[in-house]
Amino acid sequence: MPQRLAKALHQQIGRLTGAVPVDEIALALGIAEIRREVLDGCEGVLLTDRVRSHGRILVNMRRGLQAARFGIAHELGHFLLERHVLGLGGTFTCTQGDMRETRTARQHKRQEVEANEFAIGLLVPDDLLVPFLKMQPEISAAADLRTKLDISLEAATRCLVERHEEPVAAVWSKDGTIRYAIRGASFPWIERGRGQQISALSSTAAAVKRGGTGTSPMREVAPAAWTLADIPELFEQVRIGKDGQTLTLLWATLPDGSGQDVEED
Repeated sequence: MPQRLAKALHQQIGRLTGAVPVDEIALALGIAEIRREVLDGCEGVLLTDRVRSHGRILVNMRRGLQAARFGIAHELGHFLLERHVLGLGGTFTCTQGDMRETRTARQHKRQEVEANEFAIGLLVPDDLLVPFLKMQPEISAAADLRTKLDISLEAATRCLVERHEEPVAAVWSKDGTIRYAIRGASFPWIERGRGQQISALSSTAAAVKRGGTGTSPMREVAPAAWTLADIPELFEQVRIGKDGQTLTLLWATLPDGSGQDVEED
């Protein structure tokens, strides 16, 4: 439903060649006001009435313009997805964790998943994403997609990992501690999760220890650095950003004749 809604909007908008004009789309669909402010404790707020006749969106500018664009698309998803249940006072208040939610659970989590799916579908139309899916799965491809569509590197990386035909995964960490990870359908299970330290066998651990910023080449690494799955090869690329924020891209070689999932969750 969220993806179909985003595709239906793009059919009405027509073909685009660059960044999706998310403000203009929201205003045309009944959002009366969009405000960007530096906020603490939330990434976005939608204020609307029970019948969604109009709405107002407030998004956090603390993480930059691109993250704010995603926040606008996310709140617009809440506004347009009629099954989403409003909170007290006719509001949706979304945290940074909600903006990363990928698994459905309770009603709130399901709604956040759907709003994120809509936001990605709106900001990253299929026809503009496909050329990047044909590139080698490297951080430079995500960076180019970020520039093309004016989205965050995090959102661009997620799109490539989730849609690429190669078995890839991405891990976000800070100062050597994992924040969260995502993997494509064919990538094996990642053994380390949120709050755990990066393995000393990984290129990421070495890069963090060296310090500085920048992006490494894609290098072969021991599969045991990230997974217990029996795979022939694993390659790792690391981007060290400011304040110890790290993006790790993993690219696996699967055994001959392997299925879509090397190892079940």
